[in-house]
Amino acid sequence: MLLISYNIWKPAVVLAMSALVSVTAAAAPARPSEKARGATAPASLTPSAALAFRDTSGQAYGPSTLSKAKATAFIFTSTECPISNIYTTRIKEMAKDYRPRGAQFFLVNSNTGDTLERVSQDAKLRGFTFPVIKDEGTKLADRLGARCTPEVIILDATGEMRYRGRIDDNKDRTRVVRQDAKEALEAVLTGKPVKVPRTLAMGCAIFRGSTLPKSAGTVGEITYANDIAPILNRSCLACHRTGEVGPFALETYAQARTWSAQIKDYTARRIMPPWKAVPGHGEFHDARVLTDEEIARIARWHATGSPLGDPKSVPPAPRFVESREWSLGKPDMVVQPARAYHLEAEGPDVYRNFVLPVDFKEERFLSAMEFKPGNRAVVHHIVTYFDPTGKSAELDGKEKDPGYTVPGTGIGISNAAWGEVWVPGRTPRFMPEGVAIRIPKGSKLVMQVHYHKNGAPQADTSQVALYYTKGRVDRQVITWPLGNATFELKPGNSRQLVKSWFSLPADAHLRTMFPHMHLLGKEMKVTATLPDGTVKSLIWINDWDFNWQETYVYKEPVALPKGTRIEVVAAYDNSESNPHQVLHPPKTIRFGEQTTDEMCFAIIGLTFDQQKLNITPPVQSP
Repeated sequence: MLLISYNIWKPAVVLAMSALVSVTAAAAPARPSEKARGATAPASLTPSAALAFRDTSGQAYGPSTLSKAKATAFIFTSTECPISNIYTTRIKEMAKDYRPRGAQFFLVNSNTGDTLERVSQDAKLRGFTFPVIKDEGTKLADRLGARCTPEVIILDATGEMRYRGRIDDNKDRTRVVRQDAKEALEAVLTGKPVKVPRTLAMGCAIFRGSTLPKSAGTVGEITYANDIAPILNRSCLACHRTGEVGPFALETYAQARTWSAQIKDYTARRIMPPWKAVPGHGEFHDARVLTDEEIARIARWHATGSPLGDPKSVPPAPRFVESREWSLGKPDMVVQPARAYHLEAEGPDVYRNFVLPVDFKEERFLSAMEFKPGNRAVVHHIVTYFDPTGKSAELDGKEKDPGYTVPGTGIGISNAAWGEVWVPGRTPRFMPEGVAIRIPKGSKLVMQVHYHKNGAPQADTSQVALYYTKGRVDRQVITWPLGNATFELKPGNSRQLVKSWFSLPADAHLRTMFPHMHLLGKEMKVTATLPDGTVKSLIWINDWDFNWQETYVYKEPVALPKGTRIEVVAAYDNSESNPHQVLHPPKTIRFGEQTTDEMCFAIIGLTFDQQKLNITPPVQSP
């Protein structure tokens, strides 16, 4: 079974591991040929077949159910599958259009990890108005041959299977070319042959496991208890636990076994855990990197049936800070938007800028900032900015919901200073003694939240906590954007390099690094050439992903003497073959704020050694 990559945070997605599978042995092209799409005809289901099931209200259905409608559509979904959830609105619209014309719809959940109560609650949340089935033991999925979510199976009034496959040909609604399920329904309802009765459905695998093994395992066997649970506890549970940003939890053996194929695939391709910096090119806090041996161990565990091992040997899950707590202790100030922001069920990602209700009438110094995403199901990451002009306040408050949106990923203020960043799994920490973030007098605090939609209407009120510096401040963290704004990316060029550099005017210590490109970026490397000719690799991202950006914090500040040349080299793919290409045909791309423009920045956080502010802020209060 081949697994197909999908980004859940931009899906989505979004954030967290998306478990995707193709129902054939080869990856489906985005727009397969008619021959490929119709290669396999679906099997038939006779009217006498024992097709019996109940919906979540207890209503029973049997073989006669099919004859009551011209067409019956079974749509297999899951509460945890991000691809399935993205299709929520499209599924509802399809039912609304075709039920009045004689079609009946059933939403089927065959996921062993979903309870009847959870399936009912999720269906209510998403606003499904037709019967919902909890397919215990995957009996209905087995009978109809469903393999993943979302997948549609359409029967006619005689019980013959007329279509099986995807809903349409692109998870991004704006790029859909073929609406395969609708085309099939149209044909069945009008008495015509279905031109393409079989398509490749892509989504999350329907796990067909039955009873969970209780074997203690054999000598030398890779087991969940001894080998896998420790890896998941350390590298996955920060996001993949109940109520967190991951689309499904990995807190128990049953959960891990259900998703073992996807865990194996995504770790093998180093898509998960999400960490883009190549090991050995800078040493960073919170590095989410698995060793080759750990990845091989996961693969072996899945290949041998995902055994449990001795249940008594399963290590306890780590303790995480509860959502109501602040891991750094009681803050000096907690700020949030004046009211909740409402997100539609589907559509492109949103970068919303909230001007927070706090005025810095005097210069302030911060030793830390900590974040609480209000709705982790849709919050991808958060960035704070300090606007010394106050102009951001003029942009806010002009719409029904709080905040404002501008093109690109900035806040629309050219000289706004970078604050802090939250991404799933990042640990907040205080600045070293004597080091602080400076907030200029009169600044506005702007919190930008990156939202990815998950198929259901959502609301969010995220918070940021401020910790004021209590002792003397000698050095402030300087945000230094190293970049190039004069490039032109030629169409058709699959690897065009863009470079920029500067020399340090004084001895400094490098503390943070934030690489930034847009959709066409492929690779970025930042190096430091010291005055004696020594070259240090500061960071290397060899598989850029616009949806996984973060500030990398060095474990130990990197000492860089005066005259050090810091250089960034970035590679871009502006060809038709780039899967992130949104312009067809490609055109010349230049620097700009729009996501379809490009940028080349390595935003560096450093302190200068000779700086001696010798400032002891007074006791600071809101």
